[in-house]
Amino acid sequence: MASVADQPIVPDTARARRWLASWAGRPVAAFLLLSIVFGLPAVFVTPPFRGADEPAHFLRAYGISRGEFVPSLADDKGRKGIVLPAVINDGYQFFEAARYRFGTEGFNYHHAFAEYRSKKANRPDVASEFVLYAGSEGYAPVAYLPYVAAALVARALSLDFVSMLWLMRLAGFITATALAAYAIAIAPYGRWAFLAVAMLPISLFERAIVCADGAALALTMLVTALCLRAAAGGADHARWRSLWMTLCVLIKPSHTAFVVLEGMTVPLAGLRRRLPVTALVVAPGLVFTAIWLIAGSADMGTWRMIEGTGAPPEQFNIGWKLGYLLGHPWHFVDASLGTLAHAYDLWREMIGGLGWRDTHLPTWLYLALSAAFLATCLVRTDLDRSVRMRVATISALTILGYSFAIFLIFYLAWTPIDAPFIHGIQGRYFTIILPIVAVTISALANRALPRPATALVATVAALAAGVATIDAIIRTHW
Repeated sequence: MASVADQPIVPDTARARRWLASWAGRPVAAFLLLSIVFGLPAVFVTPPFRGADEPAHFLRAYGISRGEFVPSLADDKGRKGIVLPAVINDGYQFFEAARYRFGTEGFNYHHAFAEYRSKKANRPDVASEFVLYAGSEGYAPVAYLPYVAAALVARALSLDFVSMLWLMRLAGFITATALAAYAIAIAPYGRWAFLAVAMLPISLFERAIVCADGAALALTMLVTALCLRAAAGGADHARWRSLWMTLCVLIKPSHTAFVVLEGMTVPLAGLRRRLPVTALVVAPGLVFTAIWLIAGSADMGTWRMIEGTGAPPEQFNIGWKLGYLLGHPWHFVDASLGTLAHAYDLWREMIGGLGWRDTHLPTWLYLALSAAFLATCLVRTDLDRSVRMRVATISALTILGYSFAIFLIFYLAWTPIDAPFIHGIQGRYFTIILPIVAVTISALANRALPRPATALVATVAALAAGVATIDAIIRTHW
């Protein structure tokens, strides 16, 4: 028997190559590990309501948990809201006020939490209060299902505001992470690109707070992966695509553009023969969205824009604005170009504009993460050229359709006619289409880096994004 000393020594470089090759085949495990390492801390170190629009989304989820599926309570000005019980309103009002103190001299959330605990111990709770939704009243309940379940548990346990918020965040994080992991698992190619998108600072941050965008990105990834799988000749589970497509479309009206993705599943000549299947996939989402818009009166909290801009109320009426647009078609184009003039800020927010668009990361990190994303898009698809061109064309049309929908919706509902740009558009709204961008690039290029290199780029980028996200949250708030 040979001694240990006689056995060949495997060089460290060979061992590293074998480990990297093994890691390259585990994007789902990598995503789950990285999400847990960075996402779970983000859930708890992000102060209450320091996520964009989190107060409004908290109210909507809490309202649904109390049976307010279609918001109906309103004040004397017609603004919709909900009555918060004293035990929740106490913490809600404190941290809603605290977020306006962020950035002032001497303020941090160590002191804020100490003040909150002191006030709770030394005075009775504030009274119940009617609180305005401030924009979330237009969202369908589907975006809030995990938060609603957590709110029901929190109410059953008589938890206070902070404990309820953390429980809701945790439920949303687990759900969105599971959906994104499922999308990565079933994608026929481009899995590391999906991981790179799901681990961007803004993606990680939005999974860790109460908002609709974490679920929106995860469902978009899932619908894209299912359609791509069918296009690549995989199992054509139309009923499952119908379910996830419906949930995806119902989150926001702009998501109706994603029904176009079904067009990549078969050649255009075959769509007529598959019309019943196509209708099964796309019709429920479109029909339920129309029903919801009618039931909710397409309310986007435009009262905020009326009060904030001082413009006449009719300028925020969709019917009036459509009539104006017919007579002045170039006004929308001019306003859109004015918005695109801020492309640099939109790009930064798409990668990682944290907090209330007031917590930024180093410029070099935005550049590095963008370059890493593009690198992970370079994969070989093993599809026929005709299939690749169909996938690329449908994906590109979906991107254009979604972008047009975002611009048009905010133009119609939020933009006064004297504005030089479209109000309300933020870069984070376009993070959602990055998985589709990845599909488009990979289908057109059909060139690949070595798989271990792709895995390494995506992993390093995810690590950098995670560290930067946690660092930014702690450094700026605590």
